Order: sequence, then structure tokens, then C-alpha cells
Amino acid sequence: MNPNLSLYQGSVLPWNSSNIREQFEIGTDSEVFYSGNRSLFIVNIDSTEFASASWNQTYTGPMPKEGSTIELLAFIKGENIKSLRADNNIFISLIVRSGKGEIIKSNSVINQLEGDFDWYLLKVTLDNFPADANSIGASVGLNSRVLGKAYFDEINLFVR
Repeated sequence: MNPNLSLYQGSVLPWNSSNIREQFEIGTDSEVFYSGNRSLFIVNIDSTEFASASWNQTYTGPMPKEGSTIELLAFIKGENIKSLRADNNIFISLIVRSGKGEIIKSNSVINQLEGDFDWYLLKVTLDNFPADANSIGASVGLNSRVLGKAYFDEINLFVR
């Protein structure tokens, strides 16, 4: 994971954006950040949109020990966040895949805050890490039918 989004000038690698529809604006912001000198952001202003947008990263290095717990933590900030569905908002998620690319285990957490809010720590946990894991996918994003601008910074993966 690259929690320091300021590490590489002009790049936030290995983070990649996923934007299915054009109404989302996805980028980096050098004026609003929790630490360093930039954050990731996603904006949606189209209330009719049913797609989501996210920033994603896949880790394929040495896997955690079988049975351990992994946690993804991210600081989020919102501007004019409004969820048009009760079960949607800003999210963070973990996906563990096998060597064949099959999802073995996953979990996500959805933020419940709306409107404007300052930096807030969101955490998702996966217990009992599987022995046959080959990769860990981490995502932060804006679910479908959520309006506003979400910022993400200090995104960290921990093994407990």
C-alpha cells in the first residue's frame, strides 16, 4: 500500500481510478489533504447516476499469515455528501483473491455521515486470512446514488 499520496510527484501509484461513467470527476487535490501535500477525490453531481467510482490498489507481495486479521484504514472528508439510497455512501473495501483470481473473502464499510464533515477515520476488517490468498485488493470510493465530493488520504493496510 502507498499511504503517502505525496511520495511521488505527479503520481499516486499504485492507486488507480475506476470511473465507469463520465459524470464522476476523479483526481488528486493539493489544497485539501489530511497529511502530506495531496489527497484523492471523487465527485458526483448527477442524481440519476446508478454507477459508482473508486480508487483501487492490488497488493501481490508476501501474504499475511493464515488466520491473521487485516485492516484497511482511510481518512475521509466530505463536501455536500447526500445519499439518495439508505444503504449507500462513501465506502472502503477489502477483497482477497486466490491465484485464479477468484474472490475468497471480502468486506466493506459504508460511511453514514452526510453533508459537510471534516477528516474522519473509516476502517474495514477481515478476520481469518485464508491460506490460499494470492492478492489483496483495497478500494475507496463513492457508491451509486451518492452526491457530493469525497476526499481520501492516509490509506493504510495493517496485519494484526
